[in-house]
Amino acid sequence: MKLEIRNKAKRIGALLPALLALIPILGRAQVGVVNGLTQEKICAAGETFESYIRLKNNGPQEETVKIYQTDYLFNYDGKSYYDAPGKVGRSNAAWILPGAKQISLAGFAQTDVRFTCKVPANPVLNGTYWSIIMVEVVPPAPQGRKGASAKEINVGISQVMRYGVQVVTHIGDTGARKIKFVGSEFVVNEVQKTLQVDVENTGDRWLRPLSYVELYDDSGALAGKIEGERWRIYPGTSARFKFDLGKVPQGKYKALVVLDNQDSFVFGAQYAMAIDGVVKSAAPAVKKAPVPASKTGTAAAVKGAPAKAKSVSPAKASGAK
Repeated sequence: MKLEIRNKAKRIGALLPALLALIPILGRAQVGVVNGLTQEKICAAGETFESYIRLKNNGPQEETVKIYQTDYLFNYDGKSYYDAPGKVGRSNAAWILPGAKQISLAGFAQTDVRFTCKVPANPVLNGTYWSIIMVEVVPPAPQGRKGASAKEINVGISQVMRYGVQVVTHIGDTGARKIKFVGSEFVVNEVQKTLQVDVENTGDRWLRPLSYVELYDDSGALAGKIEGERWRIYPGTSARFKFDLGKVPQGKYKALVVLDNQDSFVFGAQYAMAIDGVVKSAAPAVKKAPVPASKTGTAAAVKGAPAKAKSVSPAKASGAK
């Protein structure tokens, strides 16, 4: 038994130097993008433009950086997809040519990775097209312990850091702006009361609306206005907007959710909800209004046909997924 314990200790001791050697690797990935992770350009069909991604090495060691392209999609449930370039219908990856596929960046150095975007001279193009240029720091090859025998086990852990720079092209001011309200849920538990609204961009141009909810009591008087999140929504993608109702007193309300795109397009949906003092259940009835109202529209301007109320199970009411 003692011999077995000594053998195990010997094996652990042989691994310890290799594990300690990994600590500097975990602290690497010092390269960053310093001129933003989104580049947006309004252009015309047939136009060519150039831009760049500025990289900075914040550490003393030379780093190798790989540059490649992907498409990009996401859903309101939080999932993101980085498919091969050109698979998404509105991908502009084929229009973009990075100036390098791999570079070496000296310690504390800075450089620009230039790229060219050539928009096809196709009159059918309209709305928004986008893709991603990935900037990935290549981890160093694992090195064995000096003087280690061939029988010793080498253990390696490496950290891969990458940045996705979204390159967005809008064809003039073209493309329909449309939003579809696809779902809602009133999440209630011991510490929060949150109205969640899921929306999909069913148009041709990206949207980045400001969001807020106006609460009206039984008399029709405005009981409060709560600002929500702001998300960028590409065509064919969806996002979840959340509104914190934690300070709203108990009672019955009509909630008007407004997504204001800060142009001539405003979208709205109306909900009926009851907030009780026990804070244990909720079942909002939803009225949808996917058709944009005028910028100066009021609650009456965004009325829609009533939809079936969505009930909330006890599991969801407690915040479980």
